[in-house]
Amino acid sequence: MTFLPRLAALCLPLGGLFPGAAVPPAHAAQYPVGLSQPNPALADPVLVAPFPVPMEIVPLHPMLPDDVRAMIDAAIATGEDADVEAVVKVARLANPYSAREIDALLAAYRSGRTPVVPPDPVADMLTAAMSSGKDAEVEAVGKLAKAANPDHAARIEARLVAYRAERKRLKDEAAAAAHARLAAARFWQNWKGEGQIGASLSSGNTEAAGLSAGIALARRGIDWTHKMRAQADYQRSNGKTSVERYLTELEPQYRINDRTFAYGLGRWERDRILGYDARWNLSGGLGYKVIDGKRMTLSLKGGPAFRRTDFVTGDVDTELTALAGLDFGWQLLPTLRLTQVASTIIGQANGSTSAITALNARLSTALSARIAYSAQIDTSPPPGVESVDTQTRFTLVYGF
Repeated sequence: MTFLPRLAALCLPLGGLFPGAAVPPAHAAQYPVGLSQPNPALADPVLVAPFPVPMEIVPLHPMLPDDVRAMIDAAIATGEDADVEAVVKVARLANPYSAREIDALLAAYRSGRTPVVPPDPVADMLTAAMSSGKDAEVEAVGKLAKAANPDHAARIEARLVAYRAERKRLKDEAAAAAHARLAAARFWQNWKGEGQIGASLSSGNTEAAGLSAGIALARRGIDWTHKMRAQADYQRSNGKTSVERYLTELEPQYRINDRTFAYGLGRWERDRILGYDARWNLSGGLGYKVIDGKRMTLSLKGGPAFRRTDFVTGDVDTELTALAGLDFGWQLLPTLRLTQVASTIIGQANGSTSAITALNARLSTALSARIAYSAQIDTSPPPGVESVDTQTRFTLVYGF
């Protein structure tokens, strides 16, 4: 075994420490006298240098020098990302054994910083359009964005597809909620309407005073729509009554499909100037929405009717008639709307047409100013009564 000769060789220097000790050389027992010594270069390294020369030991992760740490801390204090990255890069090159500590300092700095997102004007513009909730604007901006950035067209289209899906989901949810509310509502609930009032007073050659008042109500349900209207006009000129007209009307409608509906109409009128104390009209038939847009609407209706007229002379007239009517609305401006409501009742003895054209200017959320022109035409009025009667009203309208 080679362990014992090596142990003996390690003990050789002890003979120099203790001169009295007679320790024969280890190689004397191995090599006979007169034989040549082995080549020193081939000797066992443990025997040649039993005690190795001390070497400098470098720690695996030495401490970062104070001046380097101070330089990094100063860069971090500025808050400039470019400066910090540059200083850290140089410090890592100059102190490779402290790379772990340098990386830890850099990681701590980055963790406390909000990542800087490079500006994206196209994405910001698209985001602003989507936040407005106006679908037409979103589609227009998206189209321009894809044309200006063809490389990102797929990403822009993906955002548009997601926006459309979300808008559809919200609309479907809103429609379902509205449908549920309408289904659960009682008949006296969900009515909306408007009231109007106007007055006139003149003096001088002609003494005249007049009053005009009216109310209109409407209720929209799932399949049914109900409309109610009442109007009163009264005027005296030079001590005599020149206008005295009253009207009440009820019209239920049943929705057959998106454009077609069935209607019923009941109307009571009184106009002594035109020669009758009361006139009743009952009608029913079909209607159709010719135009059904956000800015313009037009619906037509028609059907058979029954009319009874009580004249001021005491005579009574009843007959079967036919009714035709139209309802038109046009939003000229966001605050200006034009409306036209007209109906004609054709009978064998007499035909009558009533029409109201109004221009409504919104003054506030609930208050509007209205100018209306109405015409009443009878083909066979009583003797001494004009066949055409017109009236102009200026009223304030309150919506509720």
